[in-house]
Amino acid sequence: METGKKELRRQFKEARDRMPSGQAAALSEMICGHVISSPAFVRAERVFAYYPLGNEVDVRDIVREAWRQGKQVAFPKVFGNEMSFFEIGDFQKLHPGTFGVMEPEETCPAEWSTGLMLVPGVAFDRGGNRMGFGKGYYDRYLARHPGCVCLGMAYELQVADRIPTEETDVPLHCLVTEKGILNT
Repeated sequence: METGKKELRRQFKEARDRMPSGQAAALSEMICGHVISSPAFVRAERVFAYYPLGNEVDVRDIVREAWRQGKQVAFPKVFGNEMSFFEIGDFQKLHPGTFGVMEPEETCPAEWSTGLMLVPGVAFDRGGNRMGFGKGYYDRYLARHPGCVCLGMAYELQVADRIPTEETDVPLHCLVTEKGILNT
């Protein structure tokens, strides 16, 4: 099955990467608006975010609004095969790290058991399944933190009716695209 997943991952990533940056920015703004107006965001005191890589959904508007509202915000940092989150209060605390991803300074570990988790990915399905880059960082982290409310952040072109899954995959609670929020 891994060969099929590898090809599917490549196809979805290429489709996302072919999108003009202006279109990605406009769709990201719509997606962020859906999240910011959602009950899950309104209730959240803590937000697990990520810094967009390439044409990933840009969640920086959500982060700025979270900070404006006094919410705690944390970003991921990779250590070998594991990922940890660290709380930061501004984007200046992010620096290039593993795989060229912007990672936080390690000054304030976010050892939170709950929070709103914004989850990037390459492909998603309407059943709450997600396909990342194949390293399993998010699945391992979410398996250890089942209290997180997980929102998959995707453009509609990243959504399939069904994607292959494995036993270790952790499903998402909701999928957010430019069309709105889909409870899975």
